[in-house]
Amino acid sequence: MEVIQISKDELEEIIERKFKEVLIKALMEITPYVSDEEQEEIDKIAGKPDEYEGEFEEWHGK
Repeated sequence: MEVIQISKDELEEIIERKFKEVLIKALMEITPYVSDEEQEEIDKIAGKPDEYEGEFEEWHGK
């Protein structure tokens, strides 16, 4: 096995990026399929994401 040297910051960045990839993959696996009809019903009840983007940004901390 080859040994390489990287900085602590580089290692943290790699770990963070890979962790995000794993989380996204896991979320995609557990998110159920939504038909077009179901999505229309959801949009009627909850609205569309572009209608509450500012609210999400405030909640998300950006």
